[in-house]
Amino acid sequence: MDKLSRLVGIAACVSALAAAGCASNSGVTPSSGSPMSLQQQSAANGGWVHDGGVTYATPHYMATRNAQRPAVKPDILLGYGNGPVLTKPKMYLIFWGYKANGDADKLKKLLVAYAKTIGGSPYDNIYTQYYDIVGGVKTNILDENGQYGGAWNDNTTPVPTHPTDSQVAAEALLGVSHFGYNANASYVVATPHGHSSSGFATSWCAYHSATQYNGQLVSYTNLPYMPDAGQNCGANIISPPSDELGVDEGMTIVEGHEYGESVTDPNPPSGWYNNSYGEIGDICAWQNIQNDTFRTSSWTAQPMFSNATQSCVHSY
Repeated sequence: MDKLSRLVGIAACVSALAAAGCASNSGVTPSSGSPMSLQQQSAANGGWVHDGGVTYATPHYMATRNAQRPAVKPDILLGYGNGPVLTKPKMYLIFWGYKANGDADKLKKLLVAYAKTIGGSPYDNIYTQYYDIVGGVKTNILDENGQYGGAWNDNTTPVPTHPTDSQVAAEALLGVSHFGYNANASYVVATPHGHSSSGFATSWCAYHSATQYNGQLVSYTNLPYMPDAGQNCGANIISPPSDELGVDEGMTIVEGHEYGESVTDPNPPSGWYNNSYGEIGDICAWQNIQNDTFRTSSWTAQPMFSNATQSCVHSY
């Protein structure tokens, strides 16, 4: 998450405290709540952007390796902002223009294999300590097998050299039309080699955001072709596991980061959030990178923040 987005989130959180139950840095969690309307959610994340015929929320960025971050103080917690989480997570992969632009690093194969093994892993079990509260009923996030929802090759819609945020949101909505709407899904828009949104590799590595489909919230991710960023977004960061190459390591690090944040805070900052440090992945970004076992495979990953241990962990 970059400094600007963090400041926007903090300011919006302060203004939305009364209406939307935004959590403070103390980590105090409401004992009851109700689903946030899209209007309340828009207040929580600083408002919806209307552009190019698409409505989307202000993106929440994962900063590059060389971006400055505040030193994390001990005894922090993520607070719950009374908004939605993905209690039964699902990942849908949208490969936008991969065929026309090539995939020399075989990221499509890598992402599909990754998505097929995340469910039921010790890594994804980290998210089970987080929950939403709807009508006074608390529901924890599940770490179920079969979180891979499928992959779609969109070889028809032209990919701009630098897709705008509204164009990425529109592509996510095409994915929703293809797969069907799932309130618990993260729709991942994977853009191809040489076709990334402005700021990629210099300021950020990926982002997640929200848009609307027939008035319902859609969580989506803008996932560029990570080897294009080189070391700035994780290439050759450590010795890779047997299931991926060093040049591709950033892809699993970054998508793991974005998926975890999409699950716990699909419409930032209305889910699990810390006003000083951001989301579950931001607090631990680019720290203690290691190769984690995901059931039958191993992938390079960053740790995620655990409220239970108040630390960055690779499993739970």
